[in-house]
Amino acid sequence: VGYVSVFGSDEPMGCYADIDHADCFFVTGSNMAECHPVLWERIRDRKKSRPETFIIVVDPRRTRTVRHADLHLAIRPGTDIALYNAMLNEMLRLDLIDEEMVNEYIVFQEGSETRSFEEFKRHIDAYSPEEAARICDVSAAAIREAAYRFGASGATMSLWTMGLNQQSQGTAANRLVNAMHLVTGHIGRPGATPFSLTGQPNAGGGVRDTGSLSHLLPGGRVVANRKHREEMEDLWQVPRGSISPNPGHHAVGLFEAMERGDINACLILCTNPAHSLPNAVRFSEAMKKPFLVVGDSFHPTKTTELADVVLPAAMWMEKQGVFSQSERRYHYVPKVVDPPGEARSDLEIIVELAERLGHGELVKARTYEDVWDEWRKISRTSYYNFYGITYERLKKERGLIWPVPDDEHAGTCRRYIPGEDPLAKGDKRFDFYGRPDGRAVVWLHEQKEALEPVTKEYPLTLTTGRVLEHWHTKTMTGRMKDLKFIHDDFLEINPKDAHRYGIMDGARVMVQSRRGSVSLDARVTHVARPGVVFSPFHSIKHLVNNATNDVYDPFSRQPEFKLCAVRVETTI
Repeated sequence: VGYVSVFGSDEPMGCYADIDHADCFFVTGSNMAECHPVLWERIRDRKKSRPETFIIVVDPRRTRTVRHADLHLAIRPGTDIALYNAMLNEMLRLDLIDEEMVNEYIVFQEGSETRSFEEFKRHIDAYSPEEAARICDVSAAAIREAAYRFGASGATMSLWTMGLNQQSQGTAANRLVNAMHLVTGHIGRPGATPFSLTGQPNAGGGVRDTGSLSHLLPGGRVVANRKHREEMEDLWQVPRGSISPNPGHHAVGLFEAMERGDINACLILCTNPAHSLPNAVRFSEAMKKPFLVVGDSFHPTKTTELADVVLPAAMWMEKQGVFSQSERRYHYVPKVVDPPGEARSDLEIIVELAERLGHGELVKARTYEDVWDEWRKISRTSYYNFYGITYERLKKERGLIWPVPDDEHAGTCRRYIPGEDPLAKGDKRFDFYGRPDGRAVVWLHEQKEALEPVTKEYPLTLTTGRVLEHWHTKTMTGRMKDLKFIHDDFLEINPKDAHRYGIMDGARVMVQSRRGSVSLDARVTHVARPGVVFSPFHSIKHLVNNATNDVYDPFSRQPEFKLCAVRVETTI
């Protein structure tokens, strides 16, 4: 939602190679050392080869990533907007603004209203480093240095992931990180780019780009746009008017609809929502109401245990196909071994289900190659055009970065740059072709109060995340013998808070929110800042999502996993 509302099109505009050219890295809301370790090693290689490279990390915790930072901003969870506004304020004061960008390639917007550059300056004037320091609980000097390093470097690359997204102001945070790049001109050059890191493999190409969200159609098209619906009806060879103009339920809304009894049947593939959703007890109960079919490579999981029917699915090496990753690169994955027993690929499951439901004629592409060719043709008339990424090329080359409009094109490292991006027109510096006026949007946002602030009864803020050794809900990693020793049902708590509440290191504690509770082992450590506690969400037996908050960002509908009020008590 951040990318679409700023540039008119989804997905990052840069590529991994930008890491090798950046002079400053602004890592915010991401523990890259544990969650994106290969990319983090690439950043460290850049630092080793060019020691003057400056690394800024914004994170309430002193993570493994922070250990290698030159500057750490340990802000209060949920105060990102104040920080980024203050950095913009300082960039203006230091005259680190790219005037050509402001005059030629940007428009300013607040809500539905267009704003002038002068109005933008007045807006961020309220966010001095001192004011942001009060809100974020970091020093004004650190905010000033972050702004200077970001704006004055030769090339700044920002990287972020769920720490930004999983907040009730997640879209605003995404927009403002992009805004810092736009107003300083740190964009569209080697090493200068805003770059979101997807939280899961294929989350971009396999979910967002294919239109597998309730408001989307393939290739960046949207359900509510009549022209887009008609384009897809023609491409899918179905009568005009076949596609409903009404978006479906968003992710949390779908389970709320189950709770109300509005959903009679549900098919769940490749995910484990009974474990991964916030306020998990509530939504696990909701999943008991409809007829539930779950396709998964692993059983049991929290979700398959609720299913009326479990369809065994092949794992990644037991099927072939194409996946994407953060830099828009599509890769071919060959089938290595046959799936065991009755397990089938997701494609085979969907095709046979369509046949048994009497809708087999809708699924014309039934082989891996045919599915990919259909997808290529759908992309050809979109801002994603990768018609030139044929199956033959994917088998020979190590992936290709779209846009790739024909089979002679080598791929596009950086989008929106005329002469580099084949979709960009003209000979100017940028063509943000996803927007009618060709300009990107800088949004004006105010820092809002937390939807669930700490109170005397719930005095601590709980945030969640991952550890290096495990993946998400442990469906893949939890059965590995070599990882059995990894402790993932712990609660990090700062020594000051541990002393205040009488909690000893290693003690069993109960974490209680307004929604539910979870029993965890206390880990007293300076990794957590005072007032903040942290737990991984991997544990199957001790499910931290029993306590997390199911409120969500009003634009993206992303749940606020990173911020909820709790109390912590030692159990007997």
